[in-house]
Amino acid sequence: MFKFSSHVVRRTQIRTISTSRASFFFENVFGTRKNEEIVAKQDELAKIEPDAKIEILNEQNSPDYVPFIPASNMPNFKIEQWKSKIVSPKDIEATYSKSDIITIINDTFKQVQNKDINQEQYKEINLHDLSFRFQFFKQLQSNLGFDINDFIITQSHDLKQVEDNLTQIINKRWTYERNPNAIVLREEDFKSQNIYLNQELDDYHQQIKFDELVKKANESQEVQA
Repeated sequence: MFKFSSHVVRRTQIRTISTSRASFFFENVFGTRKNEEIVAKQDELAKIEPDAKIEILNEQNSPDYVPFIPASNMPNFKIEQWKSKIVSPKDIEATYSKSDIITIINDTFKQVQNKDINQEQYKEINLHDLSFRFQFFKQLQSNLGFDINDFIITQSHDLKQVEDNLTQIINKRWTYERNPNAIVLREEDFKSQNIYLNQELDDYHQQIKFDELVKKANESQEVQA
């Protein structure tokens, strides 16, 4: 959508394109081209109509723009949490054990199929039925409280593979996605006496520490003298 205007001193006049002498140029040069092309051709139009300007209307400057207000436009909208609980990635390792995974798989199968199973049956229960696979994994994620990536959902063809993949997840140390090389330590990593956590001081406190060391060095030289 566009608006063609001519500016004279401080007064703005909106002129109909068909009555302007630039009308022929606009129709033949611009035609039905996209906004980007129209803007690119403004310099050519300026040669014919120096005071003319093409203004591309968008949602910010259009007089017909109506802002979207969620409270009034979607008064009954709400997001319902489909997981029974929420477990953040960094808490997975501390939340679940191997026995917990087996219990949750059994409970999930009971909820979806209304049948009791045990760990020895996992290899016999396949996930070839895609409808069942998606239903099972959705309920499993709800019970676990964290997302299972698409690769595991695709690669797991029976409950034994589901168990193995989940066991790897809960035994894997959490790493920060934005810094994959960051070291993530467990509490037991600090039990040895020769391990300590280095806490680096900021520039201000480094200067204070440096001044203290210089003072001690000077005092030591004075004593020796």
